Amino acid sequence: MQFHNFKIGLFAALLSGLGQAGVSIAAVDDAGKDNHNLNAPFYLNQNWNDEERRSFYFTPQGSYLLPYEWFLALEQPDKDELFINPKYIEQFGYLADDEPYTPSNPDGLPIGFAREPADNGEAWVGMTCAACHTGEIRYRGQTIRIDGAPTLGDFTMFLKSLIQALRVTLEQPEKFDRFAQAILTDPTGAAKAALQARVSDQLTWLEQYDARSTPTHPYGYGRVDAFGIIMNEVFGRDLQQPDNVRVPDAPVSYPFLWTSPRLDWVQWNGSANNPFGRNVGEVLGVFGHVNLTGSLAELGKSTARPRELFELEKRIGSLTSPKWPVLALGPIDSEKAARGRVLYSTSRGGEPSCEACHSLPDANGFYPMTPADENLFGVSFIETQMTPLDEIGTDPATSLNFATRKANTGSLAPLLPAPFTDATELPAPVLLSTLVGMAVSNGIADAYPPFSPAEKAELIGYRLKAQGLPPYKPKNLLAYRARPLDGIWATAPYLHNGSVPNLYQLLLPPSERRKMFYVGSHEFDPQAVGFRSKPGQHAFKFDASLPGNLNTGHYYGTDLTDDERWDLIEFLKTL
Repeated sequence: MQFHNFKIGLFAALLSGLGQAGVSIAAVDDAGKDNHNLNAPFYLNQNWNDEERRSFYFTPQGSYLLPYEWFLALEQPDKDELFINPKYIEQFGYLADDEPYTPSNPDGLPIGFAREPADNGEAWVGMTCAACHTGEIRYRGQTIRIDGAPTLGDFTMFLKSLIQALRVTLEQPEKFDRFAQAILTDPTGAAKAALQARVSDQLTWLEQYDARSTPTHPYGYGRVDAFGIIMNEVFGRDLQQPDNVRVPDAPVSYPFLWTSPRLDWVQWNGSANNPFGRNVGEVLGVFGHVNLTGSLAELGKSTARPRELFELEKRIGSLTSPKWPVLALGPIDSEKAARGRVLYSTSRGGEPSCEACHSLPDANGFYPMTPADENLFGVSFIETQMTPLDEIGTDPATSLNFATRKANTGSLAPLLPAPFTDATELPAPVLLSTLVGMAVSNGIADAYPPFSPAEKAELIGYRLKAQGLPPYKPKNLLAYRARPLDGIWATAPYLHNGSVPNLYQLLLPPSERRKMFYVGSHEFDPQAVGFRSKPGQHAFKFDASLPGNLNTGHYYGTDLTDDERWDLIEFLKTL
């Protein structure tokens, strides 16, 4: 590989987006039984040991939600019990740590919440990759935790509850007194007044964030409009252009992470290929910050942690897809799966085969790859396929909102790189690439210890074209991306917007798919392959008739017989 004569400039991140990072049941077949209690989760064999897993769960990335001691001391809005009580956190869909109060998590934070060091000595708590990319399924009293799988977290409900807890803490003297006693070494009147003022300021900041990130219709569990929120934070807050804020009304399911670093393009709309740019953008959407106004010396400096993001991405690169745990979920019918394998590669009714879009590895385990001679470092990537909106027929909101949005450049206009210098308005993808690229460049320049040339190449995922070739460019933003389906059984609900509860429903004609179902239960259905839909106190009623929620399109399988559908599902369990 070549590690010389290349630069990482403002466009090092082509487009940003959500970042990507016990007992093996791999699985329970090998390790079988352990002395874990019945409620403790089992872990599948995904090539991580416990230390690697926990580093993914609790490594900070530059997200600043609340001062750390506040988060530990804050009480629930309507009770005097702690906000971080695992039972309370789990009602938002986030997962409790099954090994709390250990060196990697001494204060029992939920998975994906990390202690952020601060220059002034006051630690904060923030969110990290694992909050949205750690899944869990339950079946017959057994819990299986799946690293890199989508969470069922309800980000909006969590944030609103946190805001309510802070508000009530300020309003109720007894609650505030307990809060102050837990935080202050000398809870005198003056110190309490200063703390009260700080809490009020942080509450205002979070209320403003909430106003920018609240959709018209609730997302429910397992979804968020990641691009909408990131662009609101970067274009609206950091650029100080409130007119750039738009209602984030195009939610997507959290993508699964295994294999992602090897793909040519990621994100549901295939808009990102540089892992560092993508991950910096994700930090800026979840309580991070980048300086886009003020002094030139500070321009582009952000809270993102380059070294930590580098290590998290390497960790994800070693993660393998989860294999169907036979002892936990039951055996796979080999005859059905063999018939399903044939169906997977068969075109039907004028529609391409599954394999045409979702490639399979060959006999040696290799997927179709991009040409290595087109890459500066001689690196190949797994090819993904982009299907235009008019062909795929699924809800277009995510793609359209990103591709057609425009934003004011504000005071940054004269400082924009050519050919955009002095432009007062730019397409959102261009402006996002530019602004996140500034944070990327500064992060690389300011990293300590400095990145070596080899590390810089790895940091950007080797995403530089060979000399003389045009830079990498998204294939089609008015489309949705199809990737290999390894581990697809563990990633419900389905379609990019989570509008289909299980694989069986996905193979039905759109007119026969459920228009209403419940999300929030971790109970798994191994036959239909997805979470069970059932009402309950913490269940969200999904309405597929609402904008952004449409369960139309993705027509393959709609003309299969019912027996053929079950055969195909059986094969998908093997991936």
